[in-house]
Amino acid sequence: MNPCLWIGVILVSSLCIVSCARKKNKETAPSYGCNSNCGCTNPNSICGCTNDLSNIPASYKTAITKYTNANTNYSLHVCTQDSDSDGSPDYMVVESSNRPEHKSHYFETTHALYELFDFLTNLYKYAATKTSAGYSGAPGPAGHNKIAEQFIVMKMPISPDNASSKTNTTYSTIGLALNGVSFFNENAAPGDQITNELFTFDQCSGHPQNSGVYHYHVDPVCLIRDLGGSVTDNSTTVNGTTYRWIEDSGSNGNLLLGFLLDGHPVYGPVGDNHTDSNGNATPSIDSYNGHFHATTEFSSGTYHYHVKTANIGGTSSSVFWITNEKYFGTPGSVRIY
Repeated sequence: MNPCLWIGVILVSSLCIVSCARKKNKETAPSYGCNSNCGCTNPNSICGCTNDLSNIPASYKTAITKYTNANTNYSLHVCTQDSDSDGSPDYMVVESSNRPEHKSHYFETTHALYELFDFLTNLYKYAATKTSAGYSGAPGPAGHNKIAEQFIVMKMPISPDNASSKTNTTYSTIGLALNGVSFFNENAAPGDQITNELFTFDQCSGHPQNSGVYHYHVDPVCLIRDLGGSVTDNSTTVNGTTYRWIEDSGSNGNLLLGFLLDGHPVYGPVGDNHTDSNGNATPSIDSYNGHFHATTEFSSGTYHYHVKTANIGGTSSSVFWITNEKYFGTPGSVRIY
């Protein structure tokens, strides 16, 4: 054969191999986290970046569905998992990229939702706690931490229970808000003081830890506002500078905010004269910051948590912590990739 022809064949074959290899890599590269146009191929996804609520218990479907429509851009996905392949699902699964759709000082400055925040505002927003805890630090951001996209898979028991032996919550994600942002408990990691962390919260009462997991220790005021809850506008002027912030009004006790790992829902803070969805008086809050009564989503009643009013275990402050130190039910699991 003509040597030139051989060379041509070799070149064409080489180009085909390179082209096919590039195409294959492009098609199989995992997409970590999902938006509204997601073509999710995350190898850790259980839901496959789609929603399948067909096996969600009927009593939970109305509430769980709210995960699928709380956001516009950073979609969450819900499904179930039959982990032991016995034909019956064991877990309700929520998958999230853990990015809020409200503004934050902790986004990169080029992000559309970045908004500068004067952390001195927290001295006045948390004035009662500042006094009672003897805080004398200087408010400021949480180091150089920034919000980073995650891939979080939360698995909740398909039949939430009242655990006979209670499990401690951890220093990480203990649940997910309806916007996919992590709930943390009211404790800081060993060596840190939770009171100090209050003064690193952004305008929406959240902050990221060192790997970029944005989270709420306290009532997520911007989410409450965005879900149609009641918030109050507050301001104070000091030495010619006006500081403004929003707070929960204390009347959002019937507003669903999300779920913890044990599958029990989380509702807003309980104010004075709290009633259930039928207008009836409700039982006292227990030591797990919850109780049982009818809600809008659970007309027959369910055990649920309320973001509590507490001052490091007390009741004299307007700081609404997410929960106490233990789960009421048996927790499922959460993985952050």
